Amino acid sequence: MPSPFVGEVFTFGNPDGSEVTLRGWGNQFEAVFETLDGYTVVQAADGYFEYATPEGGGESLVAGGSRVGTVDPETLAIPKHLRVTRVASRIRAGQARSAMGPVPRWMQRRQEEQARRNAQQPPGLQQEAGPDGPGAAPPSGSTTGDYLGLVLLIDFSDFPQSISRQEVDDFCNKAGYSGFGNNGSAFDYFRDVSDGKLRYRNHVAAYYRAAHARTYYTDPAVAYGTRAQELIREALDSLVASGFDFSHLTVDSGNFIQALSVFYAGSRSNAWSQGLWPHSWALASTYSVGGGRRFSDYQITDLGSQLTLRTFCHENGHMVCDFPDLYDYDAVNVGNGIGHYSLMCFGGQDKNPTQVEAYLKHAAGWSSNVTTLAAGTTTTVEAGRNDFLIHARNAAEYFIIENRQQSGRDAALPDAGLAIWHVDVNGNNSNEQMTAAKHYECSLEQADNRFDLERRVNGGDVEDLYGGAAATFGPATTPASNWWDGTASGLDIEQVSAVGAAMTVKTRATGAQWYSALAVDSVFTTHHGQNGWASLSGLGWRKIQTGAPDGVTNMLAVFTVARSKNLRVTVNADTTTVFQTYL
Repeated sequence: MPSPFVGEVFTFGNPDGSEVTLRGWGNQFEAVFETLDGYTVVQAADGYFEYATPEGGGESLVAGGSRVGTVDPETLAIPKHLRVTRVASRIRAGQARSAMGPVPRWMQRRQEEQARRNAQQPPGLQQEAGPDGPGAAPPSGSTTGDYLGLVLLIDFSDFPQSISRQEVDDFCNKAGYSGFGNNGSAFDYFRDVSDGKLRYRNHVAAYYRAAHARTYYTDPAVAYGTRAQELIREALDSLVASGFDFSHLTVDSGNFIQALSVFYAGSRSNAWSQGLWPHSWALASTYSVGGGRRFSDYQITDLGSQLTLRTFCHENGHMVCDFPDLYDYDAVNVGNGIGHYSLMCFGGQDKNPTQVEAYLKHAAGWSSNVTTLAAGTTTTVEAGRNDFLIHARNAAEYFIIENRQQSGRDAALPDAGLAIWHVDVNGNNSNEQMTAAKHYECSLEQADNRFDLERRVNGGDVEDLYGGAAATFGPATTPASNWWDGTASGLDIEQVSAVGAAMTVKTRATGAQWYSALAVDSVFTTHHGQNGWASLSGLGWRKIQTGAPDGVTNMLAVFTVARSKNLRVTVNADTTTVFQTYL
């Protein structure tokens, strides 16, 4: 889905040609708008914008009969900042999503990868530990190398092109591009944030003149997305008829062309979620271009008077990299995801968007150096490189740490220092509850412990990251370094250096301990029996030490008997490994 808009100012038209200026929060599926002085507004059935009133105990907001700009809202005795309930907002967003038709191909690829991973391992155990401790390996579908997408340019008889094809080509592909004040091209952005591992370019087609005037496609009476997809198919028909060779465009394993971006001439003229309002999704039915190749996913937006990077890169993060949205797209007025700390959430500035955070960089295969945090060590992590520190429970849940500074592509960051990310790939950034059952896929451990992001207070502030006064993170700090189920993770950072381009992290020295009277919750072994794990009450999963003095097979037998007969065991274990056991 497109980048969310957060307090963005819009100008919408009334049927009589008058205009209203509103501030909005939301995305293509759910949104809320207010006048600049804070009164909530909805569009009435006759197309005019009116002050909202609540209905059904906050289940909906309806037009109250007073048009914006024709009456002083203070005389209406309505409160400011009206919102529907969280449940109602989620229902409306879900209905809007369903109305758009089949889900995009990039979502399907993510679902397939998740199903593949979960089918291979039992719950709570996602990956065998490596020689340096448990890992959190990138998924098999890493996004590296050369990728090529397609950009369609469309103008109309009543809105001819105002930005040249060459300008759009430069915006997409030219190294060092600075047009309209952007910090580089889209190619530059993905090259930089991937440490040179992704080279993403676009073929920019010549302008296609639409078959109808723009008013045909912006008709608000036609279901949202319908005319946009009609316009896209028109442009593709024209490109096919011209003999264009689609074979050089990048496809996925199902032969779907991964990235289709569409720009149309002029500024957006529709109100939210109508006509050609910018959005991204999948075509109602795939579009075949021969050779087994076909289109499904697309994004479409207006050219306006300038080109900007943030939304274009966000959408291509979906289509090319399978990146999820890291904001709450199921509702408004709930959580703020990870705010301005990632392109895939609020993303900072339009012309200089912030970087993708460490979690998705690592998932895309863009890590340049990953250091497993061991107890009793001091490690340096530098900003401006994809150098990460990691402490993993398994491949699904882990902490990943990076150094973020307010410069270059991160100039718009709310804070500088060490960003400590708590990842659970089976979570969802629409779940802001911070409980074992419902939590984010990627959450920022906010050093001030206020969790303003989850509580929708802001998109980040100067007390979120670690360094200087915020120098510790462990089992006794707030926030604590526990796993989502409440068990101790074993991560204990006792000192973070002052904030700077190079920062050091010192972990507390800990060793194996004896634990008594533990229940064995589960046992797992590979098919050849050479590797085994046990899930122990209060500790969680631990790998049986390869080459353990008591033998892996013997220890597995002890754990299996204890579990089947409900006996308690004593173990010698650290945060990742069990070394000895007896009944």
